[in-house]
Amino acid sequence: MIFFWAETPDGWGIPGLHGPWADDELDGYVQSGVYLIRSDGENILIDTGNWTTPEYDNGMGKFLIEKLDQEKNALKYILITHFHYDHTGNAAVLKKRYGAEVVAHPDDKPIIEDPMMVTKAENLKRFGTTPEEVLADFNLQEGESLGLSDPEIVRRHWNRPVEVDRTVEDGDILEVGKLKLEIIHLPGHCPGQIGVWNAQSGTLYAADIMHYPTPLGPYPIGDAKAHRNSIERAIKIKPQLLLEGHGLSAYSADSSMRRLLHMRRQQEDTEFRIIQVMAAAGRPMTTLELVPEVMPVKTELDYAVSTGIGMRRCYAECCIQTHLLWHIEKGYAERVRDQGLVKFVVTQQGKEWASQVFEERQSNKWS
Repeated sequence: MIFFWAETPDGWGIPGLHGPWADDELDGYVQSGVYLIRSDGENILIDTGNWTTPEYDNGMGKFLIEKLDQEKNALKYILITHFHYDHTGNAAVLKKRYGAEVVAHPDDKPIIEDPMMVTKAENLKRFGTTPEEVLADFNLQEGESLGLSDPEIVRRHWNRPVEVDRTVEDGDILEVGKLKLEIIHLPGHCPGQIGVWNAQSGTLYAADIMHYPTPLGPYPIGDAKAHRNSIERAIKIKPQLLLEGHGLSAYSADSSMRRLLHMRRQQEDTEFRIIQVMAAAGRPMTTLELVPEVMPVKTELDYAVSTGIGMRRCYAECCIQTHLLWHIEKGYAERVRDQGLVKFVVTQQGKEWASQVFEERQSNKWS
């Protein structure tokens, strides 16, 4: 695989590619962006890219080592923005080689240290729920799993644990050389997602807040309301540069703001479309029924993955489920049981909200 890098005001960055099909997750064509910040004899690395099995040999590790070996500064920190394998894959190798401290949020620390945690009930019990409660909304068949969560797949492709040396919370400061870098908690995509704000250069390292569909895990791992708050948080920061976890980023204040407003609009469209579809149907609907109606056109990061007995657009379905739970909180939808299945139905309040949004769109007042 060919990796590209570019200089940034803080150091350098490698854009993170993300393939549009499930096979890309297995053969290395899903890689996080990786960013280096330099300051007065010390460096920090933000995320580490993906590791791959030997038959693919598409991982970012060798390329990163070549780049990092050229650095004169000591690598003080390896900051992992969140637990997803494409961000953590090379952390253990780099920690061992350079002696850096691994930094992460406490909510994601257990999975970073034990990636198999995503296949265990303990991962949800720590948030006060169980797999049975979480998965009930999806009406899974016997033997069916939600997404690429089969233990053998996780063990073979993504089981690259690393010990976290330091946990950080929102507002904490990491000192690198003369820089004081602020930790920004950006949950929604996953509970412990964090970004880094360098006020000196006006750069926000935003992890995967721009990933769509998001959230791509079921509640409480994914949280649509928290994701919206994270977008609004980033908008209020008004970064000069928005360096993202995947794809190309935005390199001016205006383009950064447009990118963030675009993400907010995508989420608003999803909120509106869910209620609009249920209102038009006039009946309770399952998450599986909602997917093709809410998201009729394939987007780059929306694809079917194996459930163990078939294929299902699990990431889109999780995105819809987390928005449905937010709608229930707002009084716009209700969860019901119908013919032995968990379904969702729009409320009168939800219909009135959707009607108001539609009128505002028609008059170009909605943004």
